[in-house]
Amino acid sequence: MIYEKLEIYIAKERLNKYLNLADGNKGKAIELYRINLKHSSEMYMLLSCFEVFLRNAINIQMAK
Repeated sequence: MIYEKLEIYIAKERLNKYLNLADGNKGKAIELYRINLKHSSEMYMLLSCFEVFLRNAINIQMAK
């Protein structure tokens, strides 16, 4: 039931990638999707910090 609700809001094509990895197990597919969201949010924080560091380094070099 939860999986079917997710299909309404998330593209089936996207969810099918997780369903395939989970060998058709919808509960496992949802868990894989959640894990991906967690890792993605962690990576976003690192990417955001890197962007600030890079921008500041470029600014320092351009100011010289």
